[in-house]
Amino acid sequence: MEQIQKLDSISYGQFIENYLKPGIPVVFKNASASWKSNRQFDPDFFRSHFGNHKTVYKGKEYSMNEILDITEKSTLENPAPYPILFEIPLQLPELLPMVDPIDMGYAFPNWFRNKVMPYGKFGNSIHLFIGGPGNQYSLHKDMYHTNAWITQLYGEKKFVVFPRDQEELLYPENASFISPINIMKPDYEKYPKYKDATPLSIILKPGETIFIPNGIWHTTVAASHNISLIFDQLNGYNFKAWKKDMYDYSRKKSKLVAIAKYSLAQTLGSICKLSEMTKSY
Repeated sequence: MEQIQKLDSISYGQFIENYLKPGIPVVFKNASASWKSNRQFDPDFFRSHFGNHKTVYKGKEYSMNEILDITEKSTLENPAPYPILFEIPLQLPELLPMVDPIDMGYAFPNWFRNKVMPYGKFGNSIHLFIGGPGNQYSLHKDMYHTNAWITQLYGEKKFVVFPRDQEELLYPENASFISPINIMKPDYEKYPKYKDATPLSIILKPGETIFIPNGIWHTTVAASHNISLIFDQLNGYNFKAWKKDMYDYSRKKSKLVAIAKYSLAQTLGSICKLSEMTKSY
């Protein structure tokens, strides 16, 4: 994986063979053009349609208008709180028809869209992220080995990803999905192996979508005031890793709970696989 490619177009079959199966990130320049709405999803749009909708960050409630004001004024020296996000199906459900088909002709099958999959659990989420200059996400790989799809609705965001074979250079805490390394100011004395890491970066622009395969370590740095739509994907290609995570994350608390979660994962996966075969969802 020498660079992250930006593609004007590609067939679904080519995407599966060249990127999904080998686990290689890629950027689609205009996949979101398939959405039914051709609106500009800029701050004015969210102010006029969802200005009074509220969410909570660290125990404090914020309205959409307040979040847009705060992040618009964010600076490197005085960054806005981050990440303040909205759970789209629960807090902004009116947005969903506008971004249909959410899979954009590439992110399918997605077993999280099956009705048996509980929203907000086991990696199943659809989020709206709003940020500004100075905002930076932690270096991580997504829980439950889900595939991540991020569409930049407004502004620009820098994505930094690491090849699969570099996990040990990132010092994951307790073999978890979080790294303590700040890629903007790495402490080479504390984390000397990070010197050998070879991160790849790319700027995601409005209308572009990045596919980040499961197990890929990544982070983001805001290049400007920005708004992103993010959702996760599960299907037969990452089901085995997802099922293992269901067990492993619970095993730290209780082996009995872990066994129950593993059994649940197997059942849900079987239902989703059958639904996929019969195209009933």
